[in-house]
Amino acid sequence: MSTTMMPARSTVYGARQDPPEPTRPKGSRLRRAARVIRTMIVVLLLLGAGVLGGGYLVRDRIAERAFVQAGTAVLSAEPIAVGSAEAGVVSRAYVAERQNVAAGAVLATVKLTADGTGEPQVRVLRAPQAGVVTQILPPGQVARPGEPVATLYDPAKLVFSVDVPLETLPQLRLGMRAYVSGPGLPGRLTTTIASVEPKVDGAADPGDGLTVELRPDPGTQATVRTLVPGLRFEVVVDTTTAPGGTPAVNSA
Repeated sequence: MSTTMMPARSTVYGARQDPPEPTRPKGSRLRRAARVIRTMIVVLLLLGAGVLGGGYLVRDRIAERAFVQAGTAVLSAEPIAVGSAEAGVVSRAYVAERQNVAAGAVLATVKLTADGTGEPQVRVLRAPQAGVVTQILPPGQVARPGEPVATLYDPAKLVFSVDVPLETLPQLRLGMRAYVSGPGLPGRLTTTIASVEPKVDGAADPGDGLTVELRPDPGTQATVRTLVPGLRFEVVVDTTTAPGGTPAVNSA
């Protein structure tokens, strides 16, 4: 008698299987990732803008500290006086004020005072160098010995002179760049601190400061020659230039 073995059946009663999670569409995951990336980009841009803005602010404040308001400068020139060593009367003037003259040009003639020995002599006054006439005595004016009949200046040697208080001078160095602005200028004029001199009026209190001379850059000479001595201009000094240069005054 043969017995056929049947596979055993196991039946589990009460067991519950959870349904599988639905699979998210691929497009939905991509959109979510794109939103995250956009958010990160916006945050990075905002942080970068804050850092950049802060950098500009710091640089602006440093620049403000680097520039020193030196005050008001006067355009000036060394006068060239032409006169007679002897007393007389101006008989004729050959030039006018603001006129450009060449070296050797006749400026005026002076008839010397007669000494009773003969005809009065005439002295011819000539320009010792090229320049611009700032003053000329008219005919008939008395020419006194040692006093100028005509006064010239060399336009190539015009400088800006500014009185600077003592507390500002230690910040300045010879060779520093200074910017001049004012009437008759198309924009800022670049100059250089050339020297520091005592004030012209010797009666001035030394505590008031000294006079700083600013020499125009060679490229600005054409503009400076058109200006009239005595004009006033505002001056700003860039203290970041001429590092390690010679102090304008001894700050010790």
